Amino acid sequence: MVMPWIEHVGLKEIKEGFHHDPGPNSMLIQIVDYMTDFPRSKYQFKETRKYKFLDVEEEDELLYDGVISDEDAAHIAQALRHAFENSMNVVVHCHMGVSRSGAVAEVGTMIGFADVGKFRVPNQTVKRKLMRELNLMPL
Repeated sequence: MVMPWIEHVGLKEIKEGFHHDPGPNSMLIQIVDYMTDFPRSKYQFKETRKYKFLDVEEEDELLYDGVISDEDAAHIAQALRHAFENSMNVVVHCHMGVSRSGAVAEVGTMIGFADVGKFRVPNQTVKRKLMRELNLMPL
């Protein structure tokens, strides 16, 4: 059995298709800022999940309203679990493809997705909330 993979990319890469071919059994997770429209993907995905939150940490008091909500974290964690259980390849994007999507991809590798090995600097709040939802937090 081939292990499903997860890849994180930027908004431009989604529009232009500059990522691995996801194949027919795939999921696109889109993360954009509040005032940004969701881009149209060059590739077709079996499933698409859409979220709007900022690339901020809980410590950023002035932008706290933009932090990923617990509800969005639960939905993204469920989407990752669903994709892995169904051997779906996942492409996740945010604006630059490094922090928010990097956090989702990093947590995805923790549950078993193959990592395509891209540079990332995960948003720690996104990572922590997803890990909590997936019971990956240390005791």
